[in-house]
Amino acid sequence: MKRKSFVFNFLLTSLIFCITISNVNANSYRFGVSENQELVWRCNVCNQIEMDYIFGNDWNEHGILKNLSQGRRMKWKINSVNLNESFAKLNISIWEWASKSLWGVKDNDSEIIFFSNPSDYSQELNFTNYSSLVPFVFPIPVGEYIGGLSLNEWYDVDNRVLPTLNVEIGEGGISPGVPLLGIKIIAIYNDQGILNSYKLYTAGNVVIIDISFDVLPFYVIPTLIGLICVLSLSTILYLVKKRKSVKTEKNIIAK
Repeated sequence: MKRKSFVFNFLLTSLIFCITISNVNANSYRFGVSENQELVWRCNVCNQIEMDYIFGNDWNEHGILKNLSQGRRMKWKINSVNLNESFAKLNISIWEWASKSLWGVKDNDSEIIFFSNPSDYSQELNFTNYSSLVPFVFPIPVGEYIGGLSLNEWYDVDNRVLPTLNVEIGEGGISPGVPLLGIKIIAIYNDQGILNSYKLYTAGNVVIIDISFDVLPFYVIPTLIGLICVLSLSTILYLVKKRKSVKTEKNIIAK
């Protein structure tokens, strides 16, 4: 009797442990961005003639690429981050691609939703609901998350160095005549799950869209601090020298 009780308790404990581990794993993904954080991307290259030819004249009239052109920037502000057992949600405000230095009033609000666990998607995925054909943000750890997605044949996940989505779509792969030519996309994400680099290529590896996350390189901040210190010191030395010169002149005049 004691043996049966021991076996039953062992099985029950093991079952509870497995359920607990399963729940922990299901909730291990989260967003790497936080409330009130601002994200800015810059368009470095935009060959509008090629994009018009490949995707039609209305490719930048809607979606995340709306108003995209070279030199413009887009800003997001994270309004809220919500996570439960089923979904990970971001509520964001968007300032569309613009060349102005002051952002002004936001253009719209949007919500980004992912399943909390990538294995919860029941069918093969593609991101044709994104005009960029890839998301601009993923839950983290991003490499594990995108590696756990069941993506269609367009997508290849590369986690060898940085989490990367390689996309290759043949002529007419999205819909009849779209794209008019085969395209390739390389989308690289940082450890916050933010799209760090986006390049869209045509035949011959010609880049027609190049977008990057707009952050100061790590070496810029120390350089700026150094320049500020040097300028401040130079100003102080100049003022001290000028003050001594004026004082000397006064003493000469007094004599």
